[in-house]
Parts: sequence; structure tokens; C-alpha cells
Amino acid sequence: MKEEKGSLKIGTAALLCVGVIFLAGCVSRDDISTGGEISREEQEEQLPEDDKDASLEAAEAPALDGVLDSAAAENKEDSDKENAEKAQALQEAKIRHYYGGVLSLVITTKQLPDKITENWNHDESDSEVAIHDFALADIDQDGREELLIRCTIPPMNNMFERVYDYNPISGKLKLELAWSSPPIYYDNGIIKSELQYNHEAGELRPYTIYCYQSVCDSYMAVAFVVDWNKALVDKWWTDDRPFPDELDTDGDGILYNIYIIGEGEESYEYEDYKYNLTDFDEVFGKYTEGAKELFIEYQPMEYESFADFTPAYLKLLADEAGKERTDTASDLGLMILNEDNFLNAAQTLLSEKYGVELEQPEPNIEERTVGLKDGREVFSFDALNAGHISYKGEQVDDVTIFGIYPGIRVGGAWRSLRAHGFYATYYGEVKNRLITGEGFGNVSIEFSVEDNVVTEITVGPYCAFAG
Repeated sequence: MKEEKGSLKIGTAALLCVGVIFLAGCVSRDDISTGGEISREEQEEQLPEDDKDASLEAAEAPALDGVLDSAAAENKEDSDKENAEKAQALQEAKIRHYYGGVLSLVITTKQLPDKITENWNHDESDSEVAIHDFALADIDQDGREELLIRCTIPPMNNMFERVYDYNPISGKLKLELAWSSPPIYYDNGIIKSELQYNHEAGELRPYTIYCYQSVCDSYMAVAFVVDWNKALVDKWWTDDRPFPDELDTDGDGILYNIYIIGEGEESYEYEDYKYNLTDFDEVFGKYTEGAKELFIEYQPMEYESFADFTPAYLKLLADEAGKERTDTASDLGLMILNEDNFLNAAQTLLSEKYGVELEQPEPNIEERTVGLKDGREVFSFDALNAGHISYKGEQVDDVTIFGIYPGIRVGGAWRSLRAHGFYATYYGEVKNRLITGEGFGNVSIEFSVEDNVVTEITVGPYCAFAG
């Protein structure tokens, strides 16, 4: 807003609807494999003839006084509810996983997701972004969390708050709101946003009321309020007209200029200061309608504050993908998700259960270990750069890495990896390289192919922003 001294004229923002910002980070739900599902007709074709007849007879049998129908309906309702709860939990985890990538970007590159670098309140030699904390909250009440990033370093004109909204269906992130000072959020989607400064004529910090518009998934400014306090300024500064006491019906020495956006002309002249506190409360109450102020719990802008976002999401996917598997206990990839020292865990499993011989081919390089099976090198373990496991040549019994192994066909490998949340990197530097996301806590996997068959797999922790 712009203030012109002498006229008490303040402009207002009309609409905060910011363009879409795309960040790589998550595979869409449509890309997650539903491998293993076959239609009822296909299942019938696979049944023996006797079983087909029995199946048809059961389908044609009448209901017993509605009991079976009722039980089936109840079971279906319970199943639908359970599936809905799982889908909701997966969506919430996916959103947090994505925000974990955004926060990883901020703390490592000192850059906001819309490529803005803030250097406020810092020496010219200091390139760190002046950000204190973040929060997750459903401020617009649309059913999914938004990411709030704010700076609270004084003075007030250094402060800001930005609200980002990630849509897991479209896979896109947008800047939903940007504030020059932290606003107040209400549980009906209303926001009260104060200006950075008090006006010369009043103690009330001028503010705008914003209302969430679900149709365009954005906020609209609906009202602006500024006051004139007689105790601070008793005359109009352009022509010395006195404070209009006759309009101050409650006698508190304060009059308000309340502009409802879209109703008449915006004006901040002497005659516009004509409303009392009851009028102010009526306008504010019209939009809040008894809504309560949201309590936003902010967290320090550090990795420990969001370290569980990505692992929680990947474990949900792994649990779902592992329902039809019997080899999860021998999956070296899952150890990365579940074990702090996954290299040691993998080596222990392979040596104790599968008779893999471990040795260091280069005694002076303790960070590299190889695993031999029948004298052939099948595994290698590299402790550098967060650690990596390689698996090549042939499958050892039921040992896998996220369900894949040397000898699996490429199509099967991609289906299994997608079910675990992997997607192809858009950098394109390696043909068969997939990641689960770009932030801390993610996993990278790449494999070599010969005659459409996987020959070697390398897997390890991944963060695109780690140096």
C-alpha cells in the first residue's frame, strides 16, 4: 500500500492469486503401480471347471432373508471406509513428503521455492536467507495442509510470510499468499492482514480482510479498515478541520474508515472517517461469523523439524507394495528406509543367511567392501557419500532391492519401483535412474540393462541439494 502524507490516502491490494510454480519431487498417484490386480472374468478363466460351476451357482443363489445382502453391504461399507482412510493418509503423507523437498531446498540453497533469495537484515557478505521458521496448516480449510514460511527478524519491514499450496493430483506447487507481515488466520478461511506500519492518525494498524475463494483456489481482498484517533491527531492536516466529535457516538475518540471492496469508490478523505467501533465489529463479524483464530505451530527452519516427512511417506508405499510379496525381509532397499546403518544390516543379512563372503579388495580403502557368492562378486558396499549398495550378475536366492534383482525384465523393474514411489529424474543424465524425491531422506536407484534384462543395480540415499 502507498501512503501519501497530507491526504491519508492508502491503496489496497485487490486479489492475491499467484501463478503456478512447478517443482519435481513426487510421483503422481496415477503413476503408482497396482500390479497383481486382475479382473473377475480373468480369475474365472483361471479356475478349474468344477470351481467355475460352483462360483456360478453361488452367484445365482438367492439371499437368505436379506441377511447375506446386509452383511455384504456392511462389509463393503467397512472396506470403503478403510480404503478412504488409507487414501487420505497416503495423500497427507505425500504432501508432507513434497514439502520436505521444498524445505530441503530452503535450508541448503537459501532460496525460496519460487526462486527468491532473501538477504534482509544481513551484512552484504552474508548470503544466508533470513528465515526463522515454518509451519504446516490448512489455512484455507480445503482439506489439505499448506506450507507457511516466515521471517520474524525485526524491524517489521524485514518480516514476511509466504504460503505455498501443493496439489498432489496435479503435482504442482503454487504461491497462494505472500504477506509483508505475519497475518491472522481464522478457521473459516478468512485472513486478517495488517500493514507493516501504524498510520500517523491512529493506533490501529490498518489491515485488509481476505476471503478464500474455492472456485479458483485463491484469496480475494474483501474489506480494508483504517482509523483516526483524536488523541494522536485532532485536526485534518490539509485544512485543519477538527475531529468530527458529532460522529463519535461512543465517545472513545476514534473513528474508522471502512471500505468494502467493490462497493463504491475507494476513498480516504475527511468524510470517509465516519464509523464507530460497533460498525467495525459488525463488518468484521460479517466475515468471521464466529470463526476462531487458528493456532499455527511454527517449527525451526532446520532438518530435524521435518526429518520424518519423507521416510513416513516411503514406508507407507513400501507397506502397500509389500502386501503381495514374501521377500521383504530380504530386500536390501527397504533396509535404507528402516535401518540407520543399512550397510551393516545388509552385510550381516547376506553373510549370515545367504553365506555371502565379505572382503575388502583394497586393504587401504576401508570404505569399500565386496560380497562374494561361489567366488563371484555379486555385491559391493561403498560407505562414501551416504553409502551405496550394488547388486549385479545374478540373483542370490530371494534377495531383492525394492522388489527388483539382476535378471528381472525392465518393465517389471519399473513397475516395482513405481509402486515404491520412484520416478525418473528429469535431468536425464542416466537412462535408468529413478529417485523418490529431491529433498533429504530420499533414495536413488539406477540399473544397467542388457537385452531388456536388468544386469546391475545401485541404490543409496539421495538428496539433490546435498553437496
